[in-house]
Amino acid sequence: MFERFTDRARRTIVIAQDEARELGHNFISPEHLLLGLFQTGGVAATALSQMGADVDAARACVAEGLSPGRAAGKADKLPFSPLAKKTLELSLREALRLGHKYIGTEHILLGILRIDKKDLVVVKTALGVDADQLRTRVIELLDGRLSASLLRSTALDDVLDRARGLAGTTPMTTGHLVTAVLADPRSQGAQALASLGVTEEAFAAALAQMPVDDTSDGRPRSLEIKIGDTTTTIDDPDLIEALRGMPADQLRATFDLLKHAIKKAGGPGAAA
Repeated sequence: MFERFTDRARRTIVIAQDEARELGHNFISPEHLLLGLFQTGGVAATALSQMGADVDAARACVAEGLSPGRAAGKADKLPFSPLAKKTLELSLREALRLGHKYIGTEHILLGILRIDKKDLVVVKTALGVDADQLRTRVIELLDGRLSASLLRSTALDDVLDRARGLAGTTPMTTGHLVTAVLADPRSQGAQALASLGVTEEAFAAALAQMPVDDTSDGRPRSLEIKIGDTTTTIDDPDLIEALRGMPADQLRATFDLLKHAIKKAGGPGAAA
């Protein structure tokens, strides 16, 4: 079943195992999966945040509500509890019910919310929000996302998320996108690149030799040009490229010509 999981859903499992270890548990429960969902982004994390759920408060509730067992070694792979297995099964059912061919964080959260109420005591306390309202919010977010990305694959959504993560606080570039594509060897793009002999390592090495400032990715989004008391902001990347480094007298002459042409044509700024 895990081959259906998105990258975020898989990270949720990894984080759930880490949370279980930190709390002294030798199993993965729905509560640990919930803690993982808070930290992996995506629809589930957004829904939890918008409903006012807090990961630190949730962790404290799980620590208090679940008794620690025999400490697991760092090399030990923690087993899923019966309820965690049931949660993953319900996640698959939720995905199928919604007509999705993948299992994302949203499906895991919906699976948790479908567990019998009597087994949800710790989970409900950790959530701190109404389960039915949370389910409704997840569906609303899904509807909005599907409407906004009707013609976009799940793999592409994951690529864009990875690329944003790689970019950090810098502008996202085509280099980040290709790196993110290669990170998912099962994607169509990665398989096509692999057929041409392109590997992650080779691309990373080539990318390191390409200073972003020497490429179109390094072009600024806007350029402010001040002539006299007038400041003009230009957003067109091709025009920016043409004007960058132009001497002031040439800029002035260029703008005078543009203003004359616009005035003659009766276009915007003709009365200026």
